[in-house]
Amino acid sequence: MGDAQVPLLAGHYNNGEQESLKAESAGINARSKDQASVQRRDCINDEVCVTIPISDELEENLSRKEKDADSFEENADGDLERMQKALELFSDVPSFGKLPTIDPFLNKTPAVRGMYENLKTVLLLPLMVVRLLVILMILVVGFIATKIALAGWENGQSVLPRWRRKLMSVTRLCGRGILFCYGFQWIRRIGRPAPKEVAPIVVSNHVSFIDPIFYFYELFPSIVSSKSHDSLFMAGTIIRSMQVIAVDRTSAESRKSATAEIKRRAASMEFPSVLLFPEGTTTNGRSLISFKPGAFVPGFPIQPVVIRYPFVHFDISWGDISLTNLVFRMFTQFNNFMEVQYLPVIYPSAWEVENPSEFADRVRYEMARALCVPVTEHTHGDLMLSVNAQRLFLRFPANYMVEMGKVEKALGLRTGDVKKFLEKFAAMGPSCCGTVSVNQFLEWHHLPKCWISRKIFDLFDKSRQGFITFREFVVASGSFLKTQELRSHMRAAYSACNLQGDGRISPIELENCLKLSMPSINNAKVKMWFKRLDLDNDGVISWEEFETFIETNLELLPIFMMCT
Repeated sequence: MGDAQVPLLAGHYNNGEQESLKAESAGINARSKDQASVQRRDCINDEVCVTIPISDELEENLSRKEKDADSFEENADGDLERMQKALELFSDVPSFGKLPTIDPFLNKTPAVRGMYENLKTVLLLPLMVVRLLVILMILVVGFIATKIALAGWENGQSVLPRWRRKLMSVTRLCGRGILFCYGFQWIRRIGRPAPKEVAPIVVSNHVSFIDPIFYFYELFPSIVSSKSHDSLFMAGTIIRSMQVIAVDRTSAESRKSATAEIKRRAASMEFPSVLLFPEGTTTNGRSLISFKPGAFVPGFPIQPVVIRYPFVHFDISWGDISLTNLVFRMFTQFNNFMEVQYLPVIYPSAWEVENPSEFADRVRYEMARALCVPVTEHTHGDLMLSVNAQRLFLRFPANYMVEMGKVEKALGLRTGDVKKFLEKFAAMGPSCCGTVSVNQFLEWHHLPKCWISRKIFDLFDKSRQGFITFREFVVASGSFLKTQELRSHMRAAYSACNLQGDGRISPIELENCLKLSMPSINNAKVKMWFKRLDLDNDGVISWEEFETFIETNLELLPIFMMCT
């Protein structure tokens, strides 16, 4: 254990006051500047300080941090002016600020805990079996009724005739029966749904698989649904009766086609209202994540609807909990609660018709205000990143969400791109807090402690805290990809390293290039660099190998730019 002296209060005290403070502070040694001459640091005049014990580990970390800082200063070698010019290539890295502490996908009650819940689960196991059997029977009845209603009707762009829609009333009642079996004996409604001629589009937050079952019973609208839902056993047939607008979220062409179909159906009085879940995925209901633009591009009036699931013992939200576990927990509750609030219709202004994102933000704000929850820029992509973090055995997967809504808008990155960044970040061995220190960064890149190494790390560490988060890593990496004339810079760097001009970089040429920017780099690190660059192990580095390496490690390009 060691001691560290820190200011207690800033102000002016006489000796008597200091002695009084000293006597009142049991175990804390308060000293003025005159009394603290033997301490590590002197306090400013008349400042009261305390000596507090710190752990050996913390003292060692502080000492190591100071030594690291000294070593970077000592190794500020090389041509600094040329280094600075090379680093200007990536000077426009934005800062997204701190990541919200909210996890919009976290289910608060994934496991059965406590004597009451365990006892209740055991008692309700027979009822769970009964409920499951009744739901299966209801599904069979609904499936048969739907088959009769849709017999001879081709599922396409045509409107479902009115008489067929009336036959679907049987299936809609089956939907209410399913809700009853899941424990929703009473559903509280606030407000009323607007008619189609007033609000042709309805948007809702998305919390559980219960949401579409309720809307099927309540509104029987046209819905936008994933193409994969069409293949669900029995349920797929029932979903088709809602004249779904199928969309493949991975295809830009499919999303564009779906938007055009939404506009066509919203403009037609023959079709029912169009229902969309603009979040694009289920959340825990304690925030509203980024909205997809599909519902807002047509520029029609919209009625927002918000759904709540009040609970005491079981959180019904379908976030990071498996469907099997979610259904089991629902069946083993005496009852579940649901509230549906129809908000006033929102009419877009002329500006919002031209700028659908502004319209989406206003609708989201009104829904968030009704729910009393914050808004974030998370998307379904963040949930996928969290799942991937689990597969990579990273602790606390929520640390690897980046608010993909912001990332997509500012950097144009897709979830697939960020997944590749996650694999690279995971290879650096992040801490349980999801951060990578400067030493881990340098070790993974085989960089010595020198000025340019620290500056490359600082391209990521915008907060200047001595470590980088995954979001900082993504923002910086995505910004590098947007660098103008990037390929020409890569070609110039390769040509400058290839001193003999034979189109191949030899080990000696690579060593000369690296030592120009990092004179303190040792031979072992040079060999590691050559091994990483020489992908086919033929003893030389071709342009294709150099290009592949730099494309996955763009932050290292300034090192090679030193040679130009």
